[in-house]
Amino acid sequence: EDIDSLMVGTGSIFHEIPVDDDRPEIVMHVWVKEMSFMDTQKAVKEFVSIEQTGEVNIDLSSYWKYMFMNCIERTEPVLTKAQLMALKPEVAQRITQILPQPQDLVVGPLEDGLSE
Repeated sequence: EDIDSLMVGTGSIFHEIPVDDDRPEIVMHVWVKEMSFMDTQKAVKEFVSIEQTGEVNIDLSSYWKYMFMNCIERTEPVLTKAQLMALKPEVAQRITQILPQPQDLVVGPLEDGLSE
């Protein structure tokens, strides 16, 4: 009866990311939108390929690019998509910790024998 409880929220989740261990007062704000089932399927398709031989290939670079482009709704300071792609590894790593993890999207379908 409460259809809204079945749907992905339209808002985004706020996160505060420290960007420098030596200066904890310096933070970046990141808003991450919730992914729908179809969004997760698109993400999996971006980074997992299953060969006819059954071999599974995983491209984590494509996964994180998809996540940064599609799940990060906004940031403060305001960053363009190109700037998000050019973040220092330690800052990008901290952002990846607040995003859905690739194994969470792949484990279920692969265990069930589904390819897409």
